[in-house]
Amino acid sequence: MARRILSADSALAPQSQVSLGTAAPMEIRGGFMQELQARWQDMRSLGLDRVLFDWQERSGLMREISWVNQARERLDEAFLKVAPSMLRIVLTVKQNLPDPAEQRAFLAEHLDWDLKRVSELCITADSYGLLDPGPRKPGEEEIRQYGWSNALKLAYVRDARTRREIWDAARNGAPRASYRALLEELRRFRERKLIGPPPPARELGERLSAAKEGFDALQSLANRLGRADGMADALATVTRVQRDLNQFRKALQERLKAREVEDMAAHT
Repeated sequence: MARRILSADSALAPQSQVSLGTAAPMEIRGGFMQELQARWQDMRSLGLDRVLFDWQERSGLMREISWVNQARERLDEAFLKVAPSMLRIVLTVKQNLPDPAEQRAFLAEHLDWDLKRVSELCITADSYGLLDPGPRKPGEEEIRQYGWSNALKLAYVRDARTRREIWDAARNGAPRASYRALLEELRRFRERKLIGPPPPARELGERLSAAKEGFDALQSLANRLGRADGMADALATVTRVQRDLNQFRKALQERLKAREVEDMAAHT
């Protein structure tokens, strides 16, 4: 799920509580859940004659828009703060259950979360390094800079430098980028990344087979390694195997990046 897997020791070691702060002051007072409950109660008593806001005097409409926008930010803040806990759970399961099928079965049985959302949260915590003492502080700084909702969207871009480039393009000289501007810049980024399509799955198999054939050829040279011509043949074979493995690695990286961009696209 998370591409960079931390060791179980670092994931499970007691850590001080991370305080991420908020990107901008919130107008909601008295607790978000209390405000949410109060508005829910108001809605229950709302008559049909009061459903629509006054279009001529729009202060009520604009207050409601402000509330909905703030609610999105607070909900995204909650998701992002859950992400480190989710990654710790998944890392622990992966450490103790080596079979991927068993891992999925355990998570499906014990987590009341869709496994796709579990993966999203792990990617988020991993992208910002929230469990790793090294990149944790820069990751927190990124989150503060972007804001909770923007940080969640940018988490699908795994490289911090690329995230900042997208952010700078979205804010276009302004102190902060709007949510809509960021989504548009992410769409452009996705289109740029997908200009060159990744190799098909069939090609991955072909490149892996080529590397395996090279290893088999090396094995057949084992009884000739005491001779000059045998060593020369082995050296040439090793060079070929390295080339095949490099091509296989590059193809895997391209498909992985494409998959991450596709996942990002599904949530923008």
